Amino acid sequence: MKYLFKFILILASFAFLVIFTRDGIMPKVYDFVSSDAMLVDSDDLGDQQAIVDDSDLTRSAHSHCNTLILEKYGSDYTLSMPQTALNIWDIGAHDYVVNGEANIAMDNGASITKKYVCRIRFGEGNATDIDNWSLYDISGLDDIEETLSSNEEG
Repeated sequence: MKYLFKFILILASFAFLVIFTRDGIMPKVYDFVSSDAMLVDSDDLGDQQAIVDDSDLTRSAHSHCNTLILEKYGSDYTLSMPQTALNIWDIGAHDYVVNGEANIAMDNGASITKKYVCRIRFGEGNATDIDNWSLYDISGLDDIEETLSSNEEG
């Protein structure tokens, strides 16, 4: 009887904790997470439209994306990039999304143009120093080999 009472007491305590957490604590946690307290506090607010004015940060973001693309793919392919990006978005907190083109030369002399998207973040310091930038991702150039082989066949 003594063990049964302890077992029931443990089960009741566990049920109380589950219900209290689910109905008492978690609604407060959800309210806090959805509030403005979880937003990044930054002096750089970002923009939903592509940037049309050319600033040091946008030029540097495009330039550093091109440099990082050349580092990643330049040993396998002959790449050249235009001096200006197709579009650049400032998405806030000094994060930039760069949409550009890369011209890829093939061995037979033909070339193809592939569009890419690069997400990059400026830390602090000199914008022209690549060490002050962090690359999140490059997409659009992963299928270069398939594109080159389909162009050679066709």
